[in-house]
Amino acid sequence: MKHIDTKQLRVALTEYSQPSTELAWIIFTIDIAIYTSAIIGVIILENITMRVLCSILAGIMISSIFVIGHDAAHNAFTGSRIMNKVIARMAFLPSLHNYGLWLTEHNRIHHVLPNIQGMDSWSPFSKEEYDAMPAWRRIIEQFYRSPAGMGFYYLVERWWKNKFYPYKKIIGKYNSVYWDFLLVVTYLVTYLCLLGYAGRVLAHTSAIELIVLGFLIPFLNWNFMMGFTVYQHHTHESIPWVRTRVEREQLGGQEDFTMYVRYPAWYNLLSHNIMLHTPHHVDPRIPLYCLPKAQKVLAELMGDELKAVCFSLKGFLKTMASCKLYDYENHRWLDFAGYPTGKSTLAGKDIVYRHAA
Repeated sequence: MKHIDTKQLRVALTEYSQPSTELAWIIFTIDIAIYTSAIIGVIILENITMRVLCSILAGIMISSIFVIGHDAAHNAFTGSRIMNKVIARMAFLPSLHNYGLWLTEHNRIHHVLPNIQGMDSWSPFSKEEYDAMPAWRRIIEQFYRSPAGMGFYYLVERWWKNKFYPYKKIIGKYNSVYWDFLLVVTYLVTYLCLLGYAGRVLAHTSAIELIVLGFLIPFLNWNFMMGFTVYQHHTHESIPWVRTRVEREQLGGQEDFTMYVRYPAWYNLLSHNIMLHTPHHVDPRIPLYCLPKAQKVLAELMGDELKAVCFSLKGFLKTMASCKLYDYENHRWLDFAGYPTGKSTLAGKDIVYRHAA
């Protein structure tokens, strides 16, 4: 099958990059209503089981609302640029993300330099780099690349280091990061104070209990969901990683470095189609509610060249076991001992001869 390059794919998906402001506001309003109801349930319900369930639901909704912020930050959620900026900032508050930093880290780095070592989430180390680490850091890396460590990876390595506090080295040209940081901190302090006050005046609970149920559990839940999600987007036995932009462009377009993970319809609905990721990398202007149709068209155009896999727990755990370190010279995944866990990510693929648009 003849390959269609990234530019041609983007043209083919143009009709799906037209946002609907009315639909966007409906989705945003519903998500905020569910999230607010979950937090109210945590506060006013007396049954501890129901309160824990509300706490878990709040974490899930933080993830859903974040996806809305992600689209709005791409100016792809509503038809108004100003409205998108406002919604993005609002939607990033429950996940404590700095809008200005997100523009730098995600829009200006990840979408320009996907799967380049050191530029993206879950960037794998080589065996030489891993061996050069102190013992404590190797233990942390082993923990990060385990099911239990996925959330902590995102919490520490991505959120804390790149998405929250405006360290000068990652600010770029977005001077608004300081104001965005102040906005996030103001939200956090206000929210914790409200939870603390409610815990003091309600007889059936306490300030500490409400902070744990209303903030800590939802926030950790969100981080695990985020770590779980972004891992699957660009990590798989068949997905290559590179060290330079030139090498990435020689190996193919962004669609060649992105995995489409097939999930049941209910999960895509809950996650706002975040796992329909290939069309998003072909054209970030496609809003979340248009991704299913765009993904279908992309699958028809790319055929067997589309990187796709059906999610299964067995397959996911196999990928986690296989993708520990990466051999950048021979393009194959390694375990922590340095042994290859599969064939070359370029074996049998003609993408080594293609060039991105």
